[in-house]
Formats: sequence, structure tokens, C-alpha cells
Amino acid sequence: MNVRGIGLAAQWLIFAGIVIASGVLGFAGAQHAIAQHWEGSSNPDQWSRAAELEPSNAENWYHLGRYRQFDFEHGDPPSAISYYRRATALNPGSALYWMDLAAAYETVGNFNQAEQAFRTAQQVYPISGDVSWRFGNFLLRQNRIEEAFQQIRHAVSVDPKLTVLAVSSCWRSTQDIDRIIKFALPDQPEVYWDAVGFFAKAREPDPAMSVWKRLMADGTTFPIAKGFPLIDLLIGSGRTDDARIAWQQAIAAAGMKPEVSPQGSLIWNGGFEGELLNGGFAWRYMPVDGADMNFDEDTAHSGSRSLRVVFDGSANVDFEHIWQWVVVEPNTHYRFSSYLKTEELTTDSGIRFQIEDGSHPGNLPQFKLDPTRLTPNIVGTQSWALDDMEFTTGPDTHLLRIVLRRVPSSRLGNKIRGTVWVDDVSLIPLAATNSPNQ
Repeated sequence: MNVRGIGLAAQWLIFAGIVIASGVLGFAGAQHAIAQHWEGSSNPDQWSRAAELEPSNAENWYHLGRYRQFDFEHGDPPSAISYYRRATALNPGSALYWMDLAAAYETVGNFNQAEQAFRTAQQVYPISGDVSWRFGNFLLRQNRIEEAFQQIRHAVSVDPKLTVLAVSSCWRSTQDIDRIIKFALPDQPEVYWDAVGFFAKAREPDPAMSVWKRLMADGTTFPIAKGFPLIDLLIGSGRTDDARIAWQQAIAAAGMKPEVSPQGSLIWNGGFEGELLNGGFAWRYMPVDGADMNFDEDTAHSGSRSLRVVFDGSANVDFEHIWQWVVVEPNTHYRFSSYLKTEELTTDSGIRFQIEDGSHPGNLPQFKLDPTRLTPNIVGTQSWALDDMEFTTGPDTHLLRIVLRRVPSSRLGNKIRGTVWVDDVSLIPLAATNSPNQ
């Protein structure tokens, strides 16, 4: 027997096998490369070629399904369903495939199959917030509110960034804030804050207050500025009593002590000993060209500091850039007072306080000058002096705006220069009256 001959034949067989296997693998690799190239093309015809070349690749069929479902000019939902079904058959473990199949079923009105596809997606990926979110919105569209809220609640629990979208969808569908709070929103402070913010932007005071009350019931603590959007909404909606309550709750939750002096005054931080909060029922301010506002710890009428405004002489400043909202009672007599000091304040139009009626929310951005609500005009140099007046609120007045004011001058040389100091601002109710006089 020729052992050496047999060995040589075996070697040739092995070599031939290697060559054949290499050819097969090389062909498969080339085929896959071509399919990948076609799949990445912007030409839908090449996507079809990729799917035909690699029929066992689920992603190719899914890609075709997306094209047929969402292309505006060539949309074909039945074809999309067919492609999605092939994709799910090849890869049943993809929740994304099942969700898009469900959406395609819904497009053609096959709601039972759509629901079945959504439930399969949940079985595949039970903790997914995205699956719950899309399924919940499907159920909302079917008017199955309680089931929808359960799904949405889970989605928001997983991903709190969905809160605003969730509140928007649920509110649009039901207008029932109590059900939304109870069933659709997880009991998490950050979720409630986002809900308050949504309703504040949407100018919806009633649901905003409902969510706020839920927050307050939890005894949560927070920086006072987080309450400002709600308070602004309530002020702008004429809900002054609710705004005042929310302000008091925000103060307590922030761990702040009331900054009111003297006793009985309605002005917050009238002595400027605290910081300017720029919101709520505290001092608000805005920058303006030609004037600079800050604290002066070297000059004060009482306490440790005052507010200082420096006009630099560059502009005929229309100054109303520090103010405060104050809730008041109708038909009530009030005494307003402040202490002002000036140094070389130029032009005929100097500094004063103006008190405006802010009880009509539709007109909040615009106010008319009322000489009975303006303190005397101060110019030149003056040491600390009392600046005060008394007035009676009208029968419908619930809100005042206290403004440090400089009216633009109409004369030549109208660019104002000089310094103003302000301290000890107060507003004190004196007595109720039946007189409508302002």
C-alpha cells in the first residue's frame, strides 16, 4: 500500500476544501458588503436590493418598512406592515420593530393588531419607558383613559423628562387635573415642578394651583425662585389671593423669614437689608442703559445699607426698573412712605415713587401716570428726607405696583446724571372707607 500517495491525495483534498471555503466566505463577505452599501444608500431602490440580497437580515426589512410608512410621497402603510412583519419574524426580540408595526397597524385602522403589537413590545422589553410612552399615547387616542394613564405614569417614572409631554397629552385629552395627578403622574417632586411649569406657560391657573397644592401637601422644601412662575401666572390672571397664599407658602418652604418693616407694612424688604429676589411679591428689577443699581453699605437711613441708583448722564432715562407688587384691599386708606437722598441729580425730571393700580391683568404691561399717585419730584442734592403720601384704593383694586420712577424730560439737556439712595419703603393700611376716591 502506498502510504505516501494517500497522504498526498489527502493534502490535495484539504487544499481544495480550503479554497472552496475561502471562496464561499469571500462571496458571502462581498455579498454582505454590497448589501450594507445598498442599505446605506439614499436610493430606496437599493434598499430593496439589499433586502433581496440578504433576506435573513431583519434590519433591511425594517428599513424598508420605515420608508413605506413615513415617506410623504411614497407612503404605503400596507407594504410597511408587510416589511415590519418580516422584520419581527426574523428578530422577534426587537421592541422597536414591534412598536413601529403597531403604529403602521393604527394608521390603517387595525387597532386590535396595533394593541397586540404594543403588548408584544412590552413583553420583549417590560421596563422600557419608550414602549410605555408610545403604548399609553395609543390608548389615549382610543379614549381608554385609565389604561393610558397607567402606561404614561410608568413612562414618566422611568424618564422624568417626559413629564411636560405627558401633562400636555393628558390635559388635552381629559382636562381633568385631579385624575392626571392621581393616575398619570408619579409622586415625585421634580415631576410636579415640571407640571407647574407647563401650566404656567400655558396660562392655566386652575390646574397649576392643583399641582402646587399637591406639592405643598408633601411638605417639600425648595428655593423660593421655583415658585415665581406660578405667582406670576396668578398675578397675571387676577388671582391675587391665591398669589398671596402661594407666596407665603413659598417663603415657608424656602425657610425664609418675612422681611417686613415697620410692623404692619405690606412692602417686602423695604429697608433693602435682604437680597433683591426679582420675583414674587419682592422687589423686581431690570437693567437699563444709563442707570446702575446696587446696594450701598456706607449710606443708609436705617439698618446697614440702602439701595443706590447712579445715573451716568448718557441718556434721558425712562426709569421704572425696580418695582414691587403689593396685594391690597379695595376701598381702604393707605399711607405710603419712603426715605430718599439725592446728590447732584440733574434735569427738571428727577426721582419719585409712583403707585399704579395693577388689578386689571389685561392691562398689566401698560400704566398711565396719575398725579395723585406720584410722590413729589426730587432733583439736585438732598439729605435723607421723608417722601410720603396717602390714598384710598378703589372698589375693584386688589393689586398695586410700587415703582421707583423717573419720567423722561421733554427739555433740552435732558440726559440725567446723579445719584439716588432709597431706604425704609413702607405701605401701611390705615382704615377701611366707603369712598371711591383715589
